[in-house]
Amino acid sequence: MSELEFLNALHVEMVRHGELRPQAHRHELFQTSTIEALLGGAFDGDVSLSEILQHGDLGLGTLNGLDGELIVIDGQAWKANADCTLIRAPGLSRTPYAVVVPFAPAPPIALRGPLAYAALGQALGHRLEGTTRPVAVRIDGRFAHIRVRSVRRQRHPYPSLAEALAEQRISDLNEVSGTLVGFGFPDALGGIEMMGWHLHFATDARTRGGHVLDFALRNGVAHLDDAAELQVELPPAVDVHPGAAPDLNTLRRLEIDG
Repeated sequence: MSELEFLNALHVEMVRHGELRPQAHRHELFQTSTIEALLGGAFDGDVSLSEILQHGDLGLGTLNGLDGELIVIDGQAWKANADCTLIRAPGLSRTPYAVVVPFAPAPPIALRGPLAYAALGQALGHRLEGTTRPVAVRIDGRFAHIRVRSVRRQRHPYPSLAEALAEQRISDLNEVSGTLVGFGFPDALGGIEMMGWHLHFATDARTRGGHVLDFALRNGVAHLDDAAELQVELPPAVDVHPGAAPDLNTLRRLEIDG
């Protein structure tokens, strides 16, 4: 199956802000902008968090200016500051990149550790290679260790994402309980999505969190929701070329080295 055939099979719809409607469909991912645009420094979007939450109650992203990490759990939006402390994100805040879904998972999967990030796909029984759909995931559990990062707000003229992440701040959390939320994206969505697993974390107390770099899970419960559709809102300055895969090597090195 070619990339274009894949996108057609997934029912990918590209829209502009003026075409948005306050609706959420089961198993439909809603996204603003693309990872390709974010990599290039397109850190200003035209969709508010209030609008985002009309399309889903679980997800992740960032805020305008690359101002921290966005974590959406149970219909509430949280922002991880540069020091990985969490605050409630104001509904009027805008986002240059976010992905949400009205989470409608299949029956839960019990996870027994020790489980490392690298073994997540196998533990979930979900291989992204060669799949036809992305998957949303939520994992509630106890972690022996979890490494998260966040970034400070950027100023104009914006750098590239790789340049901004060179100044990321990393926090190591030990013996914490919390929730992982995010998505697994197959390679065919390269350019639109960050390929592979993309996860954000918040502690149960909603006091610490961020973009997940690594973890060691003691035990937990996973919930998966396979997507049938993807709607992508494109800000005025952003276009998309299906199947275009940006060079993510620098970004991956930063995450591995972090």
